[in-house]
Amino acid sequence: MDNKSYRKVPKGNKKDKYKDKDKNKDKIQDKNKKETVNKEDNRIPPRHPVWNVWQGLFLLLIIYGIEFFLGWLRTPKDLDQLEGFFRFLTVGMGEALLYLIIILCFFKLIRRPLRELGLVRPHVRYILLGLMMGVFLLVVVGLIGNFLANKLGTPAPQSFTLVLMGAQYDWQLMLLIILGGMIAPIKEEVFFRGIFYPPFRQGYGRGKGILFTAGLFALLHFDVLRFIPLLVGGVVLTWLYEKTGSLWPSIIAHGTWNTLMALMVWIQR
Repeated sequence: MDNKSYRKVPKGNKKDKYKDKDKNKDKIQDKNKKETVNKEDNRIPPRHPVWNVWQGLFLLLIIYGIEFFLGWLRTPKDLDQLEGFFRFLTVGMGEALLYLIIILCFFKLIRRPLRELGLVRPHVRYILLGLMMGVFLLVVVGLIGNFLANKLGTPAPQSFTLVLMGAQYDWQLMLLIILGGMIAPIKEEVFFRGIFYPPFRQGYGRGKGILFTAGLFALLHFDVLRFIPLLVGGVVLTWLYEKTGSLWPSIIAHGTWNTLMALMVWIQR
């Protein structure tokens, strides 16, 4: 037999090894939990937005206050004339710019990135989805609107429709499509879906959050007879935001919807 000395490992050392393994497992589990929490925190729409509904309403009050001071809330009477057309266009552009400036300043103040609004990098599938849902909204909301018009009577035309019907040149149509099909959808989707939906969702859950956001969207169009069609449209647009985590599908769907309606009015006038 060799005269090699074998040193026995104390029992305490084996226990320490098992303790170390348990500690490593706990660390891995804690790390996985933190990663899961981080994914939830980074989710769009955010699970726990740092802003609330009251702050959104306060921003809206500021915007309406500025618009009232500038006289933008008064609808021009000569919408079928070039002077009224340019006034309507200027107010529409200025209003959209005002919305975006107020929102940008607010997010600078609370030190949050704009991506939390859902302004993430758009994908091709989002563009296609938005286009398809825009056509869907045109058909479904149009059918609901026609049904209600037959039951309750035809509502008075909106100011955008009056301007469009009074337009005499193709360049007027193009400018109105830019306003109604691009600028207005960005403004409204950022505000209603981006600002209002996350706190509604956090406070009331996904279903009620979608309904409350859509209801506010319809209510602030100040059109009683069009409330239900706008409510349905708002539900679809908010659902798009919830499912994709991006504002671009709802912006594109909203813009497609508005553009197709404008083209139909232009053709039928």
